[in-house]
Amino acid sequence: MEKETRRLDCAEACVDAVLEKVGKRIVLGLPLGIGKANHFANALYARAAADQSISLTIFTALTLERPRGKGEIQRRFIQPLLDRLYNHYQDLAFTDPRHRGQLPPNIEVCEFFMQPGAYVHNATAQQSYVSSNYTHVTRDLFDRGVNVVAQMVAPDPDGSGGAYSLSSNPDLTLPILREAAARKDYELYMLGEVNPQLPFMPGDSVLEAGDFDFLLEGDAFDTPLFCAPTTPVNFTEYSLGFHVASLVPDGGTLQVGIGAIGDAVCHALRLRHEHNDLYRGILQDLTSDDSLQYRQRLPMETGTFDRGLYGASEMVPPGFLHLRREGILTREVYPDASLQSLLDSGAVEAIADEQLLLALRDCGRISCPLTQADTEFLQSIGAIDPSYSWRGHRLLSPDGEEEESDLHSAHGRRRLLGSRAGQKLRGGTWLHGGFYLGPSSMYAELRQMPEDELAGINMTAIDFINDLLGDTELKIAQRQQARFVNAAMMVTLNGAVVSDGLADAQVVSGVGGQYNFVAQAHQLPGGRSAIALASTRESHGETRSNIVWEYPHCTIPRHLRDIVVTEYGVADLRGKSDRDVIAAMLAICDSRFQEELLEKARSAGKIEADFTIPLEFTENTPERIRAAYNTDERLAQLPYFPLGTDFTEEEALLAVALGRLKVHSKKWWKVVPLALAGRGASADRSKEADYIHRCLERMAFEDTDTFEHRLEGYLVAGALRRFVDLRRPLTVDEPPRGSDA
Repeated sequence: MEKETRRLDCAEACVDAVLEKVGKRIVLGLPLGIGKANHFANALYARAAADQSISLTIFTALTLERPRGKGEIQRRFIQPLLDRLYNHYQDLAFTDPRHRGQLPPNIEVCEFFMQPGAYVHNATAQQSYVSSNYTHVTRDLFDRGVNVVAQMVAPDPDGSGGAYSLSSNPDLTLPILREAAARKDYELYMLGEVNPQLPFMPGDSVLEAGDFDFLLEGDAFDTPLFCAPTTPVNFTEYSLGFHVASLVPDGGTLQVGIGAIGDAVCHALRLRHEHNDLYRGILQDLTSDDSLQYRQRLPMETGTFDRGLYGASEMVPPGFLHLRREGILTREVYPDASLQSLLDSGAVEAIADEQLLLALRDCGRISCPLTQADTEFLQSIGAIDPSYSWRGHRLLSPDGEEEESDLHSAHGRRRLLGSRAGQKLRGGTWLHGGFYLGPSSMYAELRQMPEDELAGINMTAIDFINDLLGDTELKIAQRQQARFVNAAMMVTLNGAVVSDGLADAQVVSGVGGQYNFVAQAHQLPGGRSAIALASTRESHGETRSNIVWEYPHCTIPRHLRDIVVTEYGVADLRGKSDRDVIAAMLAICDSRFQEELLEKARSAGKIEADFTIPLEFTENTPERIRAAYNTDERLAQLPYFPLGTDFTEEEALLAVALGRLKVHSKKWWKVVPLALAGRGASADRSKEADYIHRCLERMAFEDTDTFEHRLEGYLVAGALRRFVDLRRPLTVDEPPRGSDA
């Protein structure tokens, strides 16, 4: 029975309606990322905060917040961004009291994935964190008694109000609705907060109006989406990107996440396709022939993309849209295992022709003569003329004449094909995604994408993307040569991966779908998981290794070790002995930490006492990485923001400089030279220093009159002078600039 949908234009009235239906114990499921119904959630939170007889549990993930500045320098950088990019964005009301540890006693906020680093040492958030695989969240929600799901939805562009798209977040909502329908008499109420600025995504994410119990509509909810500005990509991240790109075979499947490493991977793939000689040259300088010994079964992929890639990614990063525009993300998959297997084998092409009909018959997918189900299937993929309707074992033409449908007859096959002969099949998908998040330009591109192009993106349930259970044969056929790329914080010398938390049990982010993809890679024929991480990090002003001997916990256990990538190379760990895993991991460590790690392995008896690091791996240094890029031609193709940015030019330059300043500010002896260099720059009015003065003006440092603020201005100027290389463009579309920019 179709639901009676109640349409409202006031969030407070909607809260009244929900309480009337559900009662005073509410377990609210909010999607992760941008899909949250913020207006309704805030009205419900305010009601529960004022009335402690209401019990409110909010179960969600990746709660997005406007940037918060720590210190004067960050405040000066962030405040104009807030005014320009987030002026109309409504933060969730529970974020501030949650940060302060002051949530009302009748309200609990649980997340299974937190904004990275935002809640370390926050007792309220740490105690309410739920460690769960992405694909298990639906189960966990029902165990908690979820009774309301509130989600931002996109209205149908035709304005009829008959359909709405879950758009950015069908990931968990579709499995939740499916599970609720399977449970007899389970009361779950679905609320849609309608925002026309959310792109209307077709496919699985489209629901009928009758699928909602409540629809919250009106101008008050037509608000800008949260934009996640891209971060600058440094040489370490580019090196990771090049190494990962060398693992991706043409005709394969790709998953990457958000962030600088994902941006670097997408840009490296673009260079491989568009500037192949430059790509090969950089890769050769990063990977000497002698250092390939630990790749084993992983040949260097250096060719262009003739067959193209297919995307199957829980998160759709903005880089995927760039890969599509550049003709890389072009391999389409179809929702039928038999058809997909024929396409994979090269037996047929995605064209309606006699060869396709015969191949489908010979593999047993369709019968001869056709059944009604066969006819419906063939018409759904555009393989036969849509004007025919099935009657018995024959077809009826629009003129009422029966036509022969025997596939043994060339005449019958041609009549079946009709107007579809030689046409591309319908229903091809070049990207399956669970949710998307990115800069404002990404949302605009999706809103403006032509209908036929948008049809190739299917936002769908997370259990379809992250798991092989259910439609296993189809998923295996679609996910040829899968490469699942995920970032990590640390990896042990034995191959265990640390991605979500620290040694003191503080959760940094969450497991999310990482474990799902690693396990899936081990199950898929030809599938591989690549864990990418920088070999070192700066912590409290000191350089520390991200390759460690041991760690108190892990996200991915060592029995699922596969591929680990650092800026120094690729280590293929699958199926290796502990001794060989350790040798391979040592080869991609920073050389400053190799001997210390090797000694621990020797002491534990995990590697022979006389083992030495091969000579070709003893120069794993930042200097060697920088040397690989030190030509004007290469630097011109390695922008700081390869996928573009919401920042202005001055903000983009400042983002680069302030990121490095934050690292150096931990030690005073590193800060003093920056301040001295900045003081000289602030007095320099030459053309070369113009960009520094523009940036200082953006930070309102040009007219400051206090010693403290002048010192901060000198630090910013020094960081700009030292850390910004003007030979590198800011974005890929910007022409290379020389030193006199």
